[in-house]
Amino acid sequence: MNKTAQYLSELYRWNRKINLTSVKEHEAQEVLVKPSLAMLEFMPAQKGLEVFDIGSGGGLPAIILAIHLPDIRFTLVESDRKKSVFLTHIAGLLGLKNVRVVCERSEKLAKMEGYAGCADVVTSRAVKREDVFAASNGLLKPGGIVIIHHSPREIEDDPRFIFSGKNQSVDCYRRFVV
Repeated sequence: MNKTAQYLSELYRWNRKINLTSVKEHEAQEVLVKPSLAMLEFMPAQKGLEVFDIGSGGGLPAIILAIHLPDIRFTLVESDRKKSVFLTHIAGLLGLKNVRVVCERSEKLAKMEGYAGCADVVTSRAVKREDVFAASNGLLKPGGIVIIHHSPREIEDDPRFIFSGKNQSVDCYRRFVV
């Protein structure tokens, strides 16, 4: 079994006890995996890159990305203790040495030494765009990138970020630098 299949199997096994996803298992490839992989189009391919995933929940998109990008470091930010336990478990089960899990609110982490201004990229799947931009402003290095799933509703862009591209699943923004 490949790592993506192993991840999905474990996600749905744990989902019976704690709410990790509302997506039906037969829809997982199309609704969870494919949109996560769509982020690769905007992900800089450089070793040692620091990616923070805000509101990681069941691990999307970060676990899928970490499987495909073993030379990039991923920090999964999840404030829910049970979900953080799952994320730590799945990273260990899959042998993802490039993943660390932080059980904390992203806006608090964005002000903490060792996290503030450390990210090259911020990703998010199911967190309000306004909240992602607010936390990203503190987490990102100057010129850093936010890659976020399309929103089903219209939202005003954040003046701290410049729209820099999109595909069928995600939007990409670059942090504005003065």
